[in-house]
Amino acid sequence: MALGTAPHTATVLPELRFDAGRICLDLLATTHPAERLGTPAPLRAWITGSGLVPPGTGLAHADHTWAAAFRELRGQVAYLVDAHLDG
Repeated sequence: MALGTAPHTATVLPELRFDAGRICLDLLATTHPAERLGTPAPLRAWITGSGLVPPGTGLAHADHTWAAAFRELRGQVAYLVDAHLDG
């Protein structure tokens, strides 16, 4: 899949990727080479672009606490992936 596009939406920020084959791996792609989920707006775009919610779903309530929680989740996913790769 092309960078910045997903089958669920056409209005995704261009720096977001949805080409890893799994949502959890797409979440990992939000940290390199730069932080992409530092504020609520890109997080909302990522949530919709990843297909976690249908297009048009209101996410105004997704605030800075959500961004922090998703970054924490991403760190835990990275830990699991690293552990799996290390055997």
